[in-house]
Amino acid sequence: MQASVTEVQSILGNVKYPATKKQVIDEARRRNISGDTMQTLENIPNREYSSSDDVVEEFESFQSAVEAFHTRKYPASKQELVNEARNLHIRDVIIRALEACPDKEYSSPAEVISECSARLQSR
Repeated sequence: MQASVTEVQSILGNVKYPATKKQVIDEARRRNISGDTMQTLENIPNREYSSSDDVVEEFESFQSAVEAFHTRKYPASKQELVNEARNLHIRDVIIRALEACPDKEYSSPAEVISECSARLQSR
């Protein structure tokens, strides 16, 4: 199952803004959001969100990046991934996280996400 913007939107009306990422995640857990959607939500930047639109924008941005990683051929170098993200107009926060990832060849989208998600959280 793919991460769902509709599923995220369904829980955001119960969140009081401004809200932290933790508050959004806590509400998603209370509402039993599906695994793929929860995983994508857990990878949005750790910051305060001013509105539900703000959360959805970050969610969609991360989801677009994940889809791009899943549709490309591997192995792929860090620089190839960064260049592709730029060409696809992926948000700068994700590009900066990719740039901070180890300079190596990645064998799968799961490896990219695993290696780089910690860097995304610190952005």
